[in-house]
Amino acid sequence: MLLTNIKSSLIQNRVNLFFLDGSYLPFFVDDVVKLSLNKNQELDEEKLKQIKSLSLFYLGNNYSLRQIAISPKTEKILSQKLKKYFINITQKYKLLLTFPYETVIDQIITGLKEKKLLNESDYINHFIQKNKSKSVREIQFLLKHQGVNISSIDLSLNNDKDSIKKILFKKHINMELLADFNFKNKLYASLYRKGFQISDIKTAIDEYLAIK
Repeated sequence: MLLTNIKSSLIQNRVNLFFLDGSYLPFFVDDVVKLSLNKNQELDEEKLKQIKSLSLFYLGNNYSLRQIAISPKTEKILSQKLKKYFINITQKYKLLLTFPYETVIDQIITGLKEKKLLNESDYINHFIQKNKSKSVREIQFLLKHQGVNISSIDLSLNNDKDSIKKILFKKHINMELLADFNFKNKLYASLYRKGFQISDIKTAIDEYLAIK
């Protein structure tokens, strides 16, 4: 494969590598020096494999840092996002289409963990704050589904009765609505499906109505 040109990009620290077949790959500028790349250079299979791997790592690592900047991530969540991202990106850059990206994902995740950027406790705190209206049981279920070890999580500060009251307030529940037997049953069923205990639902409704 012939590397025909190396052009600077509008994106900082990025260049684009152009090949004889018309394809191109985004590349970290420092890696050009690392691999001693030059335009009109003939690449053997091993060199081309290194270029593909480094291009994927560069794109995936930048994507991961953007995702972490938006909100904390767990290893499982970020790995899943990277898989979807690489499926899309390999469609865009045809040289990467058949390249096995699983090893690159492992490299990215390992590097982020070493830099303490995949902090599970940060993710847990962010998730709990974001889902204050959910029951403790539902929060535990969702976190477990996302690969978080819930055995060490202290949710004692999460008060289910307070969460129920917030839901009642948002729905503008009042005494008149609760006087309707069918409406009250549907409300109980809805809250129960969210993971709240019947005893907490009853207590929360009584306390909510007392201050209305």
